[in-house]
Amino acid sequence: MRIALIHNPTSRRNRHDGNEFYQAGRERLGNLCISVHHEGKLLDHVRQLHEAGVELIVLNGGDGTVSAALSAIEQVYPLDRLPAIAVLPSGNTNLIASDVGFGLRGPEALDRLFSERPFRSSMRAPIRLTWPGAPERRPVLGMFGGCTGYARAVRIAHSPTVLKFAPHNLAVVLTLVSSIASLVLRRSRQKWLQGNPLRWQQKGAEVAEKTLQGNGQSFIFLVTALEKLSNGIWPFWESGTNRHGFHFLNVSAFPKRLSGALLHLLRGRVPDWLRNHPDYVSDLVNKGMMLETDSEFVLDGEVFPAAADGRLMLERGPLFRFLQA
Repeated sequence: MRIALIHNPTSRRNRHDGNEFYQAGRERLGNLCISVHHEGKLLDHVRQLHEAGVELIVLNGGDGTVSAALSAIEQVYPLDRLPAIAVLPSGNTNLIASDVGFGLRGPEALDRLFSERPFRSSMRAPIRLTWPGAPERRPVLGMFGGCTGYARAVRIAHSPTVLKFAPHNLAVVLTLVSSIASLVLRRSRQKWLQGNPLRWQQKGAEVAEKTLQGNGQSFIFLVTALEKLSNGIWPFWESGTNRHGFHFLNVSAFPKRLSGALLHLLRGRVPDWLRNHPDYVSDLVNKGMMLETDSEFVLDGEVFPAAADGRLMLERGPLFRFLQA
């Protein structure tokens, strides 16, 4: 198959590597090795790859790079002839690579891509994020996201104070510590726990009544199209299958037994009391769900402002094949 490489020079690990890997890619792929860090130019580059008959696109970057590339690919390629994807983990966050990553990066990844040995592969359908009341906003594909408390925590992680003085792994720790500290201090605890207004409505799904719709305040809302997360964390009721849809979790404002719930969710365990507790709702969405909230929405690390009418749609996107070494 014809191979192309999309290289993000601003991704964290690529900045440390310098330009060596990109130059090696140019030697092997010529003009099909593209260095791009401006999302606005990505669509034109993907059009060129489609016109050149590219069947495998290698993405050298983090989750944001993967999300932007998948979104552009969906707009350009016919849905019945989508290219295969290989993800090289080189960004600030690499949740996608931890599930469906190629497993190699640098010159070793290039050697493996051009070898004659067959690849393993996994199929995943990303989540498509749209804003029904704002059709001028382009759809975005991504694998992990959320709003309300999750968006607030990501804002802390993206703050200049954390990014300037802490390397990535420490920044993640500081984000968690800041979030937990906010729950300890009475004044900030009230603000965090009261969350944001959130209503949701699943469409065309045969689901339990309590997961069909929600109407109230949300402490935290999460979604994922991945089948596993890092370090054994899995805060969703169903197992990690992506075959029938994507997962969501909503934790209501001022949830009861929060400390106990966090201990279980961080370990990927869901005891019966948690599964049946009205403050914690999780389901597998096979069609889509409409959300109404004043919260920003975060998808693969990118923060998207709320629409004027507060509505956003989450749907199952097209099925991609991810290659592994």
